Amino acid sequence: MKLCYVLPQYNYNSSENFFHIINFLSELGKEVELSVIIEHCDVDPVIPNVKELFVLDNGVCKPSLYERFLKIIRIYFLLYRSGVRVFFSRASLTGVIPLVVANRLLNFNRGRVVFWSCGQDVVPLSFIPTRKNIKRLFSKVCGWIMFKGINYLATGPELMVDYYHHHYGIPVQKILTLYNDISLERFHPLSATEKEKLKFNLIGSQKIILLFVHTFNVSRGTDLLPLIALELKAKGIDAVILAIGREGDYSSELINNIANYQLDDYLVHVGQIPNRDISSYYQIADLFLMPSRGEGFPRVLLEAMACGCPPLSFDVGGVAEILPSDSLKQLLVSCDDEQRFIDQSTALIEDSFLLEQLGCKSSEKVKEYNTPVISTMYINKLASIDPV
Repeated sequence: MKLCYVLPQYNYNSSENFFHIINFLSELGKEVELSVIIEHCDVDPVIPNVKELFVLDNGVCKPSLYERFLKIIRIYFLLYRSGVRVFFSRASLTGVIPLVVANRLLNFNRGRVVFWSCGQDVVPLSFIPTRKNIKRLFSKVCGWIMFKGINYLATGPELMVDYYHHHYGIPVQKILTLYNDISLERFHPLSATEKEKLKFNLIGSQKIILLFVHTFNVSRGTDLLPLIALELKAKGIDAVILAIGREGDYSSELINNIANYQLDDYLVHVGQIPNRDISSYYQIADLFLMPSRGEGFPRVLLEAMACGCPPLSFDVGGVAEILPSDSLKQLLVSCDDEQRFIDQSTALIEDSFLLEQLGCKSSEKVKEYNTPVISTMYINKLASIDPV
């Protein structure tokens, strides 16, 4: 099978989950003839087992959006003439729309364009004419055009198939169920001794650690972190929340709340950590917090589970299918019950035996998402739609 994959970014210090895909593409390239289009990168890309790499923006020569649009169309026909019939774009409108134009309008729909998307849009649209709102409205329009033009939408798990079918009217037969993957070589549990040693090296104490890794947005539940920290402080629990993430709409308020409520010993604003270095923080964590109010297939859950750190989450997106089925009572909270999420955060860390059990179940369940397993899933699904 011949496949083209469009990767939005290849950044060495990226804190986003695109860093995972480099390893995934290397695994995929062992079994298929793989060409990769990289939209943006900051270093010379190296992806083993990939036949051909096309870089649109290497950080030095910065082509315009129009130039990148035309370049993707040219690459589409170059690869089509070499026998590629399946073109896969990962969560990028600027990557997929040129493919749709090339395939639908210029090549009479003879190829197959697949777009991977997985997420609940829970932030209301605003029609106030700010630059941010106009950009978001434009993206919505482009998204509507894209959903009409692609041959298949790829998403997962199964709950997200229902979401896209009911919210966007995409026919079920046009949706491919494909999962996120996790490298169990890079993310894995430590022994108790190793964990305590690493914990002391990273934070200089042996406190219980609650970990948050996401963008500092209200939609990601960042506003609950100070409330959980206040509960830890009120109960005198020797624990600390490490908040790792990119700047968002709650960043300033998070910093202010830490200072105003004197939470320095209970809530630490760590900031961004490159994904290549993030596994150490999961390995020292005792409980992972994901109070997001909307998600799809959050890879942070896989990262935590792979390191034996049980994740506490709201019941959003496909989370209920990702967590161990026999742990949902302890780890899954209804999205409209924020107080229970706060209470459960402190209750779990006070029960070390239960935490250990939940961690073992999590690390066992996450084996289903090991990179070679998911690579095989992709190959089977994409081969089934290949018109060659």
